[in-house]
Formats: sequence, C-alpha cells, structure tokens
Amino acid sequence: MGDKQSSFITLLITAMILSGAANTIVYKLQNTSKVTVDGWAASNFNHPFMQAVTMFLGESLCILLFLNIKKKPDYKQGCIEAAAKGLKTKVNYGWVAIPAMCDLTASTLAYISLNYIPPSIYQMLRGGAIISTAIMSTCFLKRHIKKYQWFGCFFVLVGITLVGMSSFLFPPKKDNNDDSDSGSEIGAAYFISVGLLLLSVVMNGLQFVSEEKLFDVYYLHPFEIVGIEGLWGFSVYVVLAIALTFIQCPSSMENSCIQKRMTDMFYFERADLYFLQIFGNGLLLFWVILGIFTIATFNICGVSVTKYVSSLARSLVDVSRTLIIWAVSLAITWIDPEAKWENTRWEAIVLELLGFCILVTGNLIYNGTIKLKFLDEGSQVDPLNDATQQFLDSKNGQSLQPQ
Repeated sequence: MGDKQSSFITLLITAMILSGAANTIVYKLQNTSKVTVDGWAASNFNHPFMQAVTMFLGESLCILLFLNIKKKPDYKQGCIEAAAKGLKTKVNYGWVAIPAMCDLTASTLAYISLNYIPPSIYQMLRGGAIISTAIMSTCFLKRHIKKYQWFGCFFVLVGITLVGMSSFLFPPKKDNNDDSDSGSEIGAAYFISVGLLLLSVVMNGLQFVSEEKLFDVYYLHPFEIVGIEGLWGFSVYVVLAIALTFIQCPSSMENSCIQKRMTDMFYFERADLYFLQIFGNGLLLFWVILGIFTIATFNICGVSVTKYVSSLARSLVDVSRTLIIWAVSLAITWIDPEAKWENTRWEAIVLELLGFCILVTGNLIYNGTIKLKFLDEGSQVDPLNDATQQFLDSKNGQSLQPQ
C-alpha cells in the first residue's frame, strides 16, 4: 500500500509540473497572437482580465466533478472518518472566499505582467512563493522555520533578484529597422511588471497557507475547494470585467489598454472584442480552451499537494516547471524571431541561468537535500518527504487517493 501511496503523490507532482508548464506557455501563446476582426487592423490579444475569467471558469467546472464524487459511498465514509478525527464536515464556504480573492488578485497581476516579461523570467520569479509561504506559515500556521530554511530563502531571494535584473541589465537588441528610442519606456514597463508579479507571489503565498488552514479545520475534497474558489472568482470577475469594459484608461496608460474599434478611446478591458477575437480565430479559441483545461488540472493537483503534503511542498514543486517553460520559450524565439518570447542575448541568458541555479540551490537547501553543517547540525530533514511520511503514517496503510 505504501508504494501505491507514494506513486499517487508522484503522479500528483508530475501532473502539477506538466499542467503548470503547459498553462504558462498557452497563456503566452494567447498574448502573442495577433488577430484581425472585421477588417480592423490586426491587434495583439491583450485581455488579462478576461483571461482571469476563463481561469475561474475552468476552476468552477470542478464543482461538477465534486458533486459526482459526493454521491459515492467512499466519500461518505471519508466524512465519517474525518469527523472522528475532529474535522468539520459541514463547510462554511464563506471562508473559501479568502484564498479565492488571493487567487483572483494574484492571477490578475500575473496575467498583466506576462504581457511584458519573458515566460522564463515570469516563472522563475514565481519561485519566490517559497519565501512568502514560509513567512506566512510562521505567522498563520505557527510553523517553525529553521535557520537553514531561512538560509535557503535568502538564496532564493538572491536568485530571483538576478533573474529579474537580467533583461534590464542586458535588454534585447532592437531590430535594425527600429529607430525608436523607447529604452526608458521599456525599462519602466519591465520593472512595473516585475513588481506586479512579485506582489502576485505574495498573494500566492497567502492563498496556499489559507488553503492549508482550511484543510486543518474542514474535511474538503480537492475538487470541492477548487470548484468553490472558482465560483467565487468567476462571480466577482464577471461583474469586474463588464465594469472595466466601460471604464476609460488615462492617457498615460493607453499603451497597456485596449482601443475600442474605430475610435480613439482606450479601455481597461473590452469583453466584446475578446469574444470577437477568439471566435474569429480557430487557433486562438483552441489556446483559450486548452488554457481552461490546464489551469483546472494545475489547481486540482496543487490543492491536492497542499492537502496531502503541505503548502510549502506546493511552492517547492512549482519551481520545477521552470526548465520546461524556458526550453520551450527559447525554442519558439529561435524558430520564429518575430515571436520575441525570450531575450536571446547571451549575457542575459548567462545571468538568468546563474540566478536560476542559485534559486534551485536555495530550494534544495530549504528542503534539506543540501545539508549545511554550520546550521542546525543533525536536524535537517526534507519537509516534503517528512510531511508525506507523517501523512502516510497517520493513514495506517489506508489508500491515499481522494475519497
């Protein structure tokens, strides 16, 4: 039984890495699509708010899967066992709004930043979630973070700093026929995007920890919490997206906003243009549907890792998809230079690679794979394996698969 339980965790982690990598790539494919509508000049697909709507739509569909699982005897038996352990089986879904709003804020900021920074940098900076999760685990879960783990967090901080500075210190070379002098504007947009992404990482940490806190109090199936979070987020965002469709941008933000067709007016969002673009381009529609599927899969796996292991383990696993995203992004840039997904200057790649190595080293120090004798001698353990083993021991050989 132990082998099956370990295999289930391995399957969850693998699915989380692959679906997460696919999701980042798919959303970048959406953002780099140029679409012509009704003969109007081709424009970039720039709809971060509507992308968040589709993300929450994908999550909310999980509630249908949960309603089916809820009818099965195994789920009812799981409720009885959970009640015997002191967990509440009647869930107050109002509390689920907390991680849902954290997810809403984090996703919006992340989708905006993905329009202006390379996918690899986007993903590496998201590795900073381990720092925010560690800090919030200490504050809200009263978890003791050891000295070597804080040392690992410091390495992560150094790593994401180098990664974040790579494209600013070594900006992409301009095209030969580009005589514009927009370096300062690009630099400002880049730094603002990095700042927004780091803020989203803080919100991700709060989301992970609040979800783990809910699992400590309630008996929640992963499909259930993902579905309820999706319903919360979808309800809020439908109203928000409609409102932003009628709110004009200030002139200083027009480069980041959406122009209303056949007018000189710019708006934060144009829901009507969003639907015209996706239904007028079959490939773009495919990317949107695939984005819904991958984000739902990623969040189900992520919440499952939080439930069966820990929120910290979820942050650690999330870093692992970076290499897949980086490799695909570089390949797309080299195959199609017009795509400009990645900065291909060798200086930027070297600095980014150095930052990534330091980031990975920090994660390995944090989880105890790299042991430091001068910090907490003899007390370093792998929190992922340790938490997993504690869970397996508590199950006494029962199946780990969701009931």
